[in-house]
Amino acid sequence: MASKGKVILYLMRHGQTILNRAKRTQGWCDGVLTEDGIKAAKDVGNKIKNLKFKAAYSSDLGRAIKTCEIILKENKESSNLKVKELEGLREVYFGKYEGEFESILFKDILEYLKVRSFKEAEEKYDFQKKFCDCCAILDETKEAEDYDTVIKRVMKTLEHICLENANEKDENVLVVIHGGIIRLIIDYLDKSFNVREMENLSISKVIYEEGNFHVECINKNCCNSDFDRENH
Repeated sequence: MASKGKVILYLMRHGQTILNRAKRTQGWCDGVLTEDGIKAAKDVGNKIKNLKFKAAYSSDLGRAIKTCEIILKENKESSNLKVKELEGLREVYFGKYEGEFESILFKDILEYLKVRSFKEAEEKYDFQKKFCDCCAILDETKEAEDYDTVIKRVMKTLEHICLENANEKDENVLVVIHGGIIRLIIDYLDKSFNVREMENLSISKVIYEEGNFHVECINKNCCNSDFDRENH
């Protein structure tokens, strides 16, 4: 039996939304893309128009779907692809903090952890995991997702995507999702990366080969020359 090639996942964060701009927590609640977000998505799509994708996926939230559609429309090598929307790729569900100002969520978490800054929290805790679990603990509605729930659903979904697209040759797959989820994925796979920030429309590349995931790079702005050199 011939060995399978690599599946190269291009994990892209969606474009800027009205809730991003207002600095409000956005998990399963869903802000529409701003005009700047739409324009930037078109620019990114044009920049990677020659990068051929075998398939394209997004979460089933509107901001990710819209971004993925824009990217594909600008991509002359993959414009015939249809976006496959998957619930398993959703952002973390933040429960009572959905739509709340980020500053309030951050303040509550820092107070709960008894630290004065995120830097201090990162030094004391497995912070990506702790942040997610704190949201669940602090949510009296008991609806917010804890870390184990989130990481199980998203990694199961990514593995399904990779198995669906594994071939004898290397294949590129576009996956448009969310900043929080990308941070959790990267941290879960390789803690050597600093994953505090994920810019809108940035790309993180994860390689799937012979049943294993490997993080190649994170938070890359594909409108700069560094990304260009890596992909040509």
